[in-house]
Order: sequence, then structure tokens, then C-alpha cells
Amino acid sequence: MKYMQKLAALFAAAVVLFASVLMPVQAEEGNADFDKFLDELFVEMMEEDYMSMHFSIEDYRAAGITKPEPIIDSVKMEDYADDKAYAEELLKKLESFDYASLTAEQQHDYNALKFHLENEISLNAYPMLDFAFTPTEGIINNLLTNFTEYVFREKEDIDDYLAVLASTPTFIDECIELTKTQAAQGYFMTDAALDDTLGQIESFTAKKDDNQLIVIFDENIDAFEGITEEERAAYKQRNKDIVLNQYIPSYTRAGEVLETLRGSRKTAGGLANMEGGKEYYAAKARMKSSTNASVEELLDLCTDFLYNCLDEYIEIYSKNPAVMTLDEKVDMETPEEILTYLQNHLQDYPEGPEVTFDAKYLDPSVANDGITAYYLNPPLDNVKDNVIKINGNSVANINDLYETLSHEGFPGHLYQVTWYLNTDPARVRSAINLIGYTEGWAMYSEMRAWEFSGLDSTFARMSALDTAMNYVLDCAVDLGVNGLGWTSEDVSKYLEDMGFNSSIAPQLIDFVCSDPGVLLPYGIGLVQFENMYQECAVKFGESFDLKEFNRVLLTYGDRPFEDVRSDVNAWLDGQGTSPAPSPSPAPSPSGKDNDTTLWFAVGGAAVLVAAVVLLARRSYQKSA
Repeated sequence: MKYMQKLAALFAAAVVLFASVLMPVQAEEGNADFDKFLDELFVEMMEEDYMSMHFSIEDYRAAGITKPEPIIDSVKMEDYADDKAYAEELLKKLESFDYASLTAEQQHDYNALKFHLENEISLNAYPMLDFAFTPTEGIINNLLTNFTEYVFREKEDIDDYLAVLASTPTFIDECIELTKTQAAQGYFMTDAALDDTLGQIESFTAKKDDNQLIVIFDENIDAFEGITEEERAAYKQRNKDIVLNQYIPSYTRAGEVLETLRGSRKTAGGLANMEGGKEYYAAKARMKSSTNASVEELLDLCTDFLYNCLDEYIEIYSKNPAVMTLDEKVDMETPEEILTYLQNHLQDYPEGPEVTFDAKYLDPSVANDGITAYYLNPPLDNVKDNVIKINGNSVANINDLYETLSHEGFPGHLYQVTWYLNTDPARVRSAINLIGYTEGWAMYSEMRAWEFSGLDSTFARMSALDTAMNYVLDCAVDLGVNGLGWTSEDVSKYLEDMGFNSSIAPQLIDFVCSDPGVLLPYGIGLVQFENMYQECAVKFGESFDLKEFNRVLLTYGDRPFEDVRSDVNAWLDGQGTSPAPSPSPAPSPSGKDNDTTLWFAVGGAAVLVAAVVLLARRSYQKSA
């Protein structure tokens, strides 16, 4: 299996866009054959990719999984056609089930899988546009995330890790060859994206004996019980030899080849200007936003939301101009203190399982400048212990850290993922993450977390609006440039019409052309959740039951927004008195950890990572 579709998952007003989607009548008992189909599919997926299996399941034997060969699978041009055909075959099997025979939960599973497969089919039709080395979603940092977050649970895991590590140079060489084939046809990343990727390579390869792949491995080996001192020393030496003599040289080689391809991109501007680019971007936008809305509909959604934010922003300022001079800070200092505070302020959210967390800062050599932080999805059989990693260079102050940890921790990714997994969903749902929903929930969580930050309410609301406008404006420009072929003049006019200073147009264009679609899950997801929240808050006023509303959003997990909207509409029809049906809760699992919201797959190595993509902080100024 190739890297892109799993990797892309590593990093409205819905009322306006979508007519109410009514769910057909559901069966009471369900379809046992459908459950069997889903479970067999999950096992099949785990058995074809070692790293996906390792991060998804602690005890693969108890899960009925045969361990696949510990390597990163190959990636070749012909794989795209094979993957497309495989997804088409699965889609036919899925559609052979009688939808009316499924329970409500099964129908949500059906819809989520169908959406996933349709996107796989669409994206695999454009292999020339699937770039392996982009700065945020490419393989350079995603590989490092896989290896630095790998957990040794038994001795066998150590040998498997070293086998996968040793297979990486071959995989990188295959990605280089694929990239050369694309570049020969004029398909290549922008110079700005190339510079970012080369900077990542240089930062990582600059460290040799103190390289993080050596330092972290040695720490994990020292902490591992059950091996002799001789074995410990031998493992350390094997790893060091692979890192210094194979892994680092493969990164260096990739950087040298990529530099020779500089300027191969035949078209200026966004993806829309490339042959097949509009179609590819439309498919990517659907996948990234977790909705079947068109590029034009998504842009309208962003524009309406921005106008509403600006109106509120101006109204707040007109009533209290002094808010712009406030410099309040949350009364906390460390990640642990912030996460504990957030965890203790979940009164408006349904109770989840008991969990712990470990928040650490990344070493700069393996920290992607475009990522503020990430959260690793825990194994399905252990949601108790959770890990969050922070890029200290990308967090400007304590308020930024508070906002970031509300996204990654509570009530964001950590809470949402563990809450849903604790309902014992079909296992395959963990392998078909719908990133627009998951990142949208985390952005929605940021907005709500400002409300109980302890800061002045006006200042807190302005801070939330500032974050929202940053993400959604970037999404609007991304959709225009990469989906509709906007020129710099088009972007400037859009900014001016919105009331923003058009001088930021070049910066925005460079960003969205370097990593097309990377912010869509955040911005579009935020708009979807916020629109539904605002609609319900206005309808019910003081009687609005936020806890039950959040239960409706959470129940059935990450799913297409058409389904979320349908569930919210059903709740509204019941006047907000009856929450959406929830699966029977399962006992809280206990054990070891990991979590997220994004598949960072590299060839086959996959880590589910919920990341906050860093936005360059901009001061949006009203034009004179």
C-alpha cells in the first residue's frame, strides 16, 4: 500500500449547504454479516501493514491478527491503479448489504466506510499529483514521528523496529524515483515547499551520534526489562549503525535529488492550474473536509462564516475599544497544569473513561516547523495512557499553549478519541479516520475552552475569533487558489471585499501552494461545528443543554458532516430533549497508550496523529 491516503490523514453553515439528511428506518437487531465484514476488513488492513498494526493494537495475537512482515511497504506508480481497484472492490461489497437491515450504529459505520472508499478511489486516480516530500504531509517528518513514538512492549518489538528502520532507505529511494517521474512531466512542489523540506532534512541530518533516533532508542532500551546487558548493548549498536550508515544517508540522498529537481514545476500558482489539478483538489477537499460539498460550496461556507466573525469582532470592539490593549494571560505555567485544569472543566461534556496523559516537548531536530503539537491515538485495546508532543518553538506564549492543549487534550482530540473508543465501536472505524470531523471537533473545543479560561470574557471571545478567522481565511484562499485557479489579483480582491488588508495576499498564496488543502480539516471542520452550535444555542437560549448537544456530536464518532447534521436535526426535532442514541458503553480499558486524528503513513508505516498545524500569526487589519 502506498503512503498518501493514510499519510494525508498525519496532519457549514451546514444548514445552508445541506438539506436535512434523514436516516432511513433502522433495524432493531442489526446485520451480523455486516459486523463480520467490518471486522474482517479491519484484520485485513492490520495484516498488510506492520506499523499500522503496531500503533493500533497492543496485543495483536488476542485481536486475532497475524503479524505482517516488519517493513515499510514499497511504493510504485502502478500501486495507485491497484489501490483504486481494491477500493472499488470493497465498495461493491459494502453496497451489497441491505442498508435498511442495519442498526443506526451500523448505518453510521456504513456511511463512514463508504465515504472513505469513495475518496480513496478518487484520489488514487491522480498519481502524478500525489507528492511524497511536501513539508507538512510528506514522508520526511512523518517517518520520524513513526520511529520516535514507537513503543517496545515485548522483546520481539525491538527486532521488528530495527527491521522496519533498516527497510526505510529502500522506501525513500522508491519515493525519490516516483518524484522524479512526476517532475519529468512537470509535476513538482513549489520552491517554497522545497526549501521547507530541505530545511527539515538539514535539521535532522545535522545530528549524528546525538541524533534523536539514537537518543530515544537508547532511552527506551535502558528502560526495557527482560534483556541482558549484552543484548542491551548489541541492540544499541545495531540501531546506531542503521541510523548513521543507512537512515541519515538516505535523507541526505533525498535532499540532493530534490534540489536537482528544483524548478520542475511547469505551472505557476495552485493545483488548479495543473492538468487534472482541479479534479484532484476537489477530491482532496472532500476527503479533508469530511463532506461531499463542492469547492464552491465550501468557499461560500467560509465566506459567510468570516463575515459573521468580522461583524461580531467589530461589534465587540465598538463597545469596548480597550479590549485591543488587554494583555491577559491564563493563570497557569506548565503543560501538565493546563491539561489538569482542562480535564477538570468538562462539565458540559458527557463523561468519558478515566485517562492519564504525558505531555513532552519535541527535540528541535525532529520538530516540524509547521506543526505546533500532536496527540497520538492510543491502541484500541488500551485508551488509558495518552501522549501529547509539543513543538516549543511554535508556541509563542502561555495563552497559545492553553489553546493548543485544549485542541490536543481536553476537550479536544484526547477526550474525543478516548470517549468514542470507550463506546466499543467497530474496530475498522479506527482505520478510516475522517479528518474534517476530528480536526473540526478539536477546533470547536478551542472555541469552547476560551469560555472557561478564567480570562476576561470579552478578551477571551476576541482571542477565539482571531484564531477562527486565521484558519478559515486560509481555507478560503486555499479553496480559491488550488480549487478555482485564483490569481494574486483575485486573492487581493477577495481580501479587500472582506475588509482585510490585501498586503497579506502573497504570504497566503505561498502558504496554500506549498501545502494544498492542509488546513481544510481545521477551518472547514470548525465552521461546521460552530454553525451547528450557534444554531442550537440561539434556538434554545438559556435552556440550551450543551452537554447533550455535545453528546449528539460525539456519538458515532468521526463521520461525514452530512451525518452529523442529520443527527443534530433529529435532536432539534425532539426539541433538544432526547440525545442521539449512543452505543452501549464498554468498560474503561486500561494499559498503555498513543493517539490522534491523522494517519501519517509512510509507505505503510502509519501513526495516528492529531496535530495542530501552525499558522503564521497575522494581524488582520481593516482596510482604510
